[in-house]
Amino acid sequence: MQQRREKILDMIREDGSATVKMLTDAFNLTEATIRTDLRVLQQQGYVQRFHGGATLVDGKQNTHALMLERQTQLAEKDSIGKLAASFIEPGDTIILDSGTTTTAIANHLSHIKKLSVTTTAVNIALQLGGEPGVNILLTGGTFKFPTLSTSGDKAASFFENVLAQKLFLATACISPRLGLSYPSETDIKVKMAMINAANTVYVVADSSKIDKVSMFALPCDWQHIHYLITDKGISKAAIEAFEKLGVKVLIADA
Repeated sequence: MQQRREKILDMIREDGSATVKMLTDAFNLTEATIRTDLRVLQQQGYVQRFHGGATLVDGKQNTHALMLERQTQLAEKDSIGKLAASFIEPGDTIILDSGTTTTAIANHLSHIKKLSVTTTAVNIALQLGGEPGVNILLTGGTFKFPTLSTSGDKAASFFENVLAQKLFLATACISPRLGLSYPSETDIKVKMAMINAANTVYVVADSSKIDKVSMFALPCDWQHIHYLITDKGISKAAIEAFEKLGVKVLIADA
């Protein structure tokens, strides 16, 4: 029961809110059970219930402060961002996914003066938009305040006409056996569209996400993923497993 409520909370943290119907469909449970779970999450201070669903308690203040929801493993994410940025060269056309790790990449790009960036992340667009010589393409779609990003069919269709040399893709979980997975299916179509638009795909994920699985799998083959950039916490067994699949593992120094 507690594990289910944690997954429900993960979904709400990903999308900002969720309806009772959406949750009953995702978990194949009755409305009464879902409403009880949301009531408990509200009592614990995580969500605020509304008629037909629930939203994050701190969503409004975080959005106004341009603060991302998942502020964990920040030192590891910064080192991953620095290493990822070293693969970006002047003149590149890149795609930056949304999230704290891809934001860390953006933090290390101010020295590159000629760059085209397509992103779903509003905060990244604002951060890089004032840099001289950096061209920003921001996708349309539905705004998701926990990730400060756009999502949905409109965001996915934007990538149909994009040709990028490099994609830096975020993930909630990554496993050699089960692939990439996410707590919500709202971004699955967008992430597949990003992969299809890029020549080279770098997954950026701190080691706490490795050998774990979330609710919704990304339906892509390992041949579409070229690099995994992570930190020193990854196990030797995981490195060997990924490299057997053809994914080159790059480890950032703390």
